[in-house]
Amino acid sequence: MTGHTRWFPAVPNSLQEVRSFVRALADGAGLHGDDKRDVLVAVAEAVDNSVSNDCASIVGVTWEPHDQGVVVTIEDDGVFEPGADPKPLGMRLLFGVADEVEFRPGRPTWPGTVVRMLVRTWSRTEAPEISVSAGRPRILLVDGDRFSGHALASFLHAEGYDVTQVSSVAAAEAALSGLPQLAIVDLMTSHGRGGKLCEDIKRDTVIPVVALSVLVPARHSSDAFLLKPAHPLQVLTAVRSLLEPAEGQP
Repeated sequence: MTGHTRWFPAVPNSLQEVRSFVRALADGAGLHGDDKRDVLVAVAEAVDNSVSNDCASIVGVTWEPHDQGVVVTIEDDGVFEPGADPKPLGMRLLFGVADEVEFRPGRPTWPGTVVRMLVRTWSRTEAPEISVSAGRPRILLVDGDRFSGHALASFLHAEGYDVTQVSSVAAAEAALSGLPQLAIVDLMTSHGRGGKLCEDIKRDTVIPVVALSVLVPARHSSDAFLLKPAHPLQVLTAVRSLLEPAEGQP
């Protein structure tokens, strides 16, 4: 896969140029919505760290397409001062946005700070492919919180389900073409559009829906509702109660 690299002066005025560079690459890759926002936020935080915290004179941004999203590398020629926090506040935010992060702080004996991160994306034009295994019910999990989503998806997979996890409503709408047997939707996904997604699923399909939210909504269109943080066993109980008739389980 072809990568793109560009170098910028490590000064605050370069931040807008960096955002424009990355935004153009994200647009060219067909990213939009939450995926595009996550990539822009992650890159901006890493570059701001180079500009503000480690006395760099130049910073490079490398964009590499990945089969699961995009890998972005931010590198500079700076070093952290003795005693400085190698993961300042901006970097902690980056760790919350990106799915995988490698971080090497620059030192006097090893100049140059490097941040390499993978941001998984689902918003390309093609729908995410739902893997189908014989005897494993298919679940679509829609959760804008990638970390809680990963944990729940892993738990359900271990319990015998094929789980397709997406982090935006746009990706969920595309994934519905794969005809999952059940959908789990965080109502707050895509800035609260998860509630409308539940309504559309219930109106247009026979797919049962488990809704999740950190807030109790005034109304919701779902077959079951759980308040977050919901224990995985609570979710599993709801899933089984809705799928048992279709699976022929007692």
